[in-house]
Amino acid sequence: MPGIPLSHGWTLHTLGAGDAVDVLGEPAAAVPSTLANLLGPLRLYAVPYIGCQGSRFFAAWEPPTGEDHSSVWLELADGIHLFLAFEGSTAHDTGFELLAAVGELAVPRLDDARFSAYARLLARELAEGASGEIDEDAFAAKQSAAVDYTAVSLASTIAEYVHALWHDVELRQGPEHLGPQWIRRRFELLAEWFPPHSGQQLFR
Repeated sequence: MPGIPLSHGWTLHTLGAGDAVDVLGEPAAAVPSTLANLLGPLRLYAVPYIGCQGSRFFAAWEPPTGEDHSSVWLELADGIHLFLAFEGSTAHDTGFELLAAVGELAVPRLDDARFSAYARLLARELAEGASGEIDEDAFAAKQSAAVDYTAVSLASTIAEYVHALWHDVELRQGPEHLGPQWIRRRFELLAEWFPPHSGQQLFR
């Protein structure tokens, strides 16, 4: 099945999600081409729900009993197959779930030089007294020695960087959130790696 074409040569396949093109078209188009190229071929599947039984994931028409997920992906020989659950979520949250997946998929594909550069940026933030993080997952990772904080933070920052290219975003305040000076520095680094499209404005 060829699917519906999106930006970057990505394709969309729908199952009970008639507005999927409207919901996913804009956030997909906001992804910089260099970042999309890093991922390679991507097939999006818009499904009502995603359930889980052990190590098996499945699409469902009704809310599944037990564990459910907002997204899951398979990395196969013909590219990445990314499934997104549409029911029980707003259009914006579904679009952001796409960007969160892009961030997670991008991190293991970055070269060592870029990963090390981001790690140095985090070390500089800590030395400057940055106590917060860009989202809840990254903040939790910052407090834990059991996870790779650099990888989690980088994935979250990539997602929020593209989020800011997609539309205006409001910065959250508080000790658990990252201050605007540090967010700007992170975004400037990512803009060097993944330049915005012509006409996109990162800072206003």
